[in-house]
Amino acid sequence: MWPHLAVPEQLADETGARPRVVVVSVAGRATFAAEDAEALERVADVRFLSRSEAMSPADAAAELGRADVVALTPKVSPELSPELLDALPRLRGIALYATGYDFVDVGMLRARGVRLSVLPDYSTRSVAEHTLALMLTLSRRVHLGHDRSRGLVPPTTSLRGFELGGRTLGVIGCGRIGGHVTRLAQGLGMDVLVHDVEPRPLPGTRQVGREELLASSDVVTLHCPMAYGAAPTVGADEVALMRRGSVLVNASRSALVDTAAVVAAVRTGHLRGYAVDDVVLEDPADADLLVEGRVVQTGHSAWWSDEVLARGRRMWARHVEALVLGHPLDEITEPNAAPLAAAR
Repeated sequence: MWPHLAVPEQLADETGARPRVVVVSVAGRATFAAEDAEALERVADVRFLSRSEAMSPADAAAELGRADVVALTPKVSPELSPELLDALPRLRGIALYATGYDFVDVGMLRARGVRLSVLPDYSTRSVAEHTLALMLTLSRRVHLGHDRSRGLVPPTTSLRGFELGGRTLGVIGCGRIGGHVTRLAQGLGMDVLVHDVEPRPLPGTRQVGREELLASSDVVTLHCPMAYGAAPTVGADEVALMRRGSVLVNASRSALVDTAAVVAAVRTGHLRGYAVDDVVLEDPADADLLVEGRVVQTGHSAWWSDEVLARGRRMWARHVEALVLGHPLDEITEPNAAPLAAAR
């Protein structure tokens, strides 16, 4: 357990009532360990709501209207629009069960005095390992070997792959996750180029410009946040710079990539493959790319591990309590980062 502080006066209302907290998640109260839920209930009046999909604006206004602090997962979060915030006059803090916050207009929140906290390090190892798994899937065609053994693809489907050792990996965004991916790739014997708007020393790597990285890498992997409302970081111009036969891996945000441009490059053979931790191809016209294994999509599962679930729920409970007490942890104090800024 962590130390508990007295409830600050500035979060109590004019009647002296305790702060009101609403926690919205798929599992409701069961998202937290019992002792963590009880710790939060000692400092605030807490409602736990279970939702399986994003709240509508009307539902959110009704359920969250009296809350001082709201805790949300991205899966269930309503659109945090000015109109919704107008309907939440008491709101002073939002605790996200997430590292990324590209769907939130931080500047708007700060202008209204609403503080935002996130979990920057709860899934670092899992996402980095998932990235390596995506790289190995594309290079060794593991997914196609599985499908061919079950008769899901023709027996003539090629399982020919390539080795990662001795190849060049380009890492765009070298914060916690990108740095960990770098170390894993070096363990496979890869040469690593890195690019970040805030260059930082990473042993055994070479800092280069984005254009040089794209043109020199056999594998490019993205680990940068998506700026609120920004255009894709990798579009047709960036794809054109990439080596013929290279692959792109995106375990960050699908919106970082212009999917149409990448699909076109995969079809022409300019790119050998694309792996993304999302579902981006739903048009039947693109089904062949999935069957042929040239596009791999893992449905936002990179963070989904036993360790992350245990670590995340504990961290989230602590972040919610800290917001209630007026001492937010991992608070986002600047407007959304520009494209290619590394996730920290």
